[in-house]
Amino acid sequence: MEPPAQISCSGNCLVHLHSASGKAWLQRHYCPFQRHVGPDGISRFWVSIGNNEATYLSAHEILTSHFQSQIATFERLHGQRVQNIVVLIPASSKPRRYQSRLSAIAAAAGVRIVHSIQRSVLAASAYRSLSTTGRRTVLVFELGGQFLEISLLTEDQDRGLNIMAAVSDMYCPLFNHMVSELPLSFGDDFDAVFLHNIQTECERAKDALCLGSATAEVKIEEQGMEMRQLVEREWLVQMNLERLRSEIMRCLREARVSREAVDEVVLAGASSNIPEVRRVLLEFFQEHKLRYSIDPANLMSLSSQQYMNNISSTLNIPVAIFEGLNLGLHAL
Repeated sequence: MEPPAQISCSGNCLVHLHSASGKAWLQRHYCPFQRHVGPDGISRFWVSIGNNEATYLSAHEILTSHFQSQIATFERLHGQRVQNIVVLIPASSKPRRYQSRLSAIAAAAGVRIVHSIQRSVLAASAYRSLSTTGRRTVLVFELGGQFLEISLLTEDQDRGLNIMAAVSDMYCPLFNHMVSELPLSFGDDFDAVFLHNIQTECERAKDALCLGSATAEVKIEEQGMEMRQLVEREWLVQMNLERLRSEIMRCLREARVSREAVDEVVLAGASSNIPEVRRVLLEFFQEHKLRYSIDPANLMSLSSQQYMNNISSTLNIPVAIFEGLNLGLHAL
């Protein structure tokens, strides 16, 4: 097992392995904003944008404002105006519905989406097929930063790359464990604020473990009641790795593909460089099937830059590349 890090590792370590996906899971299932349904039947949320005072805004208005902020940041960093964009979207999204919503948000923000591509398709296309027949079955394992997604794709000469199954709804095992224990002390009626406080406390404990502690305490307080639990680093690491095993199996099961039928495994994301994560993959797939000659930490940025350049050259217009939005409003 790797020795404890000497500084907080910001996600790319065994302790924080599922932190980003846990945050995304919480955002998808519990809207962090107070909701109000107006006389017109439209849900609006009490939220402040930038330095403005809090006000009620629709989900569309919130997403548009955040999209405009991303555009302004890009223009400031790159010194060029953004008019046309390419969007990277999750493999697990429903493409037509997701793209339609993003197009409406982009139009409201004053830009145009000229193309979109799913992340796992982009990752798999970075490598040529090892098969001599031109047909392959590829598992894309992306773990790191704000993304944790496992996808199963097939490719043939006529249809290109097609997604058979994608798993991304992965909670943080420590957060899930704490929530499962809470009804014993607090009942089972949790609001979004309380759940976000639990997540913050879990991340604080993880930071302590990353700084070298063998154990850390998670303390939950609500309305005069308190729950404490001691978390051991080794226990949490093994729980995080077991979560990866179960999600790989779930992806294969949903695609109805055996592990032996997978021709290649493309690694993406900095956390897939962790030796223990590699060993989990080797429990399922043979070494020669793993593809990481392009550093997984840089695969998505390099592939997206090349893809953006190709689109720009084909359409003869400058384009910028953006990630799909995740602001806790996907389920609305």
